[in-house]
Amino acid sequence: MSRRVLIKTLPLHTNYGGIVQAYALQRAIRDLGHRAFVDTGDPIPLRRRVVHRIWAARRAVRMLLPARLDWRWRAPREVLAAQQRFVRKHLATSSAVERADTPRGRARLAHRFDAFVVGSDQVWRAAYAEIPEQYLEVIEEFHGERPRRISYAASFGRDDIDEYSEGERARSAELIRRFDAVSVREESGIRICSEEFGVRAERHLDPTMLLTPDHYRALVARSGTAPAPAAGRTLIYRLDATDDMLRAERAIAERVGAPTMELLPTQPPTSYAEYAADRARFDRPSVEHWLASIASADFVVTDSYHGCVFSILFNRPFLVHANERRGAARFDSLLGVFGLEHHRAGASADDLDERVFAPDWAAVNRVLDAERERATAYLVANL
Repeated sequence: MSRRVLIKTLPLHTNYGGIVQAYALQRAIRDLGHRAFVDTGDPIPLRRRVVHRIWAARRAVRMLLPARLDWRWRAPREVLAAQQRFVRKHLATSSAVERADTPRGRARLAHRFDAFVVGSDQVWRAAYAEIPEQYLEVIEEFHGERPRRISYAASFGRDDIDEYSEGERARSAELIRRFDAVSVREESGIRICSEEFGVRAERHLDPTMLLTPDHYRALVARSGTAPAPAAGRTLIYRLDATDDMLRAERAIAERVGAPTMELLPTQPPTSYAEYAADRARFDRPSVEHWLASIASADFVVTDSYHGCVFSILFNRPFLVHANERRGAARFDSLLGVFGLEHHRAGASADDLDERVFAPDWAAVNRVLDAERERATAYLVANL
């Protein structure tokens, strides 16, 4: 039976991984025969929504002005334009949750969808998400027959919930116990659900890995993006520079014998004239270019979780610096699933494990196929 499914996730702004995981989960659910929509909002009172609409009208007017006259405001929109085109083209987004701030609004939301899926990414990390809204509090307050509620590869980002307040812990435990099924992305998430909330959880792959490499290559081909922009290069996908990471980048490039290519551009300048003189230097590449770059690189050095995910998916040799500030537990669990723990960089660039240069991709792909089948079975059984 086909269902109307609402995916509840984090805002789709500058994060390539966040955008692609939402796309992938939507596509995976649609491939099962359901109608899936992505919603990143939280309930907002009518008064605030009216204010938002007024500001939206002001933004529309400002967008008519030349960028040079209002550069400080226009800069993010200019720089992120290629990323946002992917969202508009490939994701069916909804603002249904935003309007569910009254009993009538919650009833309308609950009747509109047959199932709600929370995931993926760090949707259950208090530093990044609204807790307890990410546990579907909005439909818990609706009095009537509720739609199905599940999570898929929801992540706490870390191996504890110390960022939660006492009130958030109690309310989250109350809400998650009413889920029909709970899926988390990390092994540590299974323990958190058991010890903190008293519920059983399963671990599943990040949704980006539910789709095949050929699916992503087809996206690149349809967009007209060059299929191999990083061929012959050591690709650097760095979110936060550290001395250890910079040393590792130099060591890897020298060992591989391939010049480096940085995937993320320079931060945009405060001067429009400087930006206009060399837009390519500052504009964020499209999602398709991001995918093609990882797929074609000779070697990938990254501190990004999804940079690590796609290196595995595309079978590219890689080294990852687990980004402690952004959540290191994610890397340990991901690498452990595939037996690739040695791809995590140590404190020194001198202790590189030679196995990072020639991974056993056949073994990795066998695990990937089995994990993908198990994840699909979970979605089939619970939607």
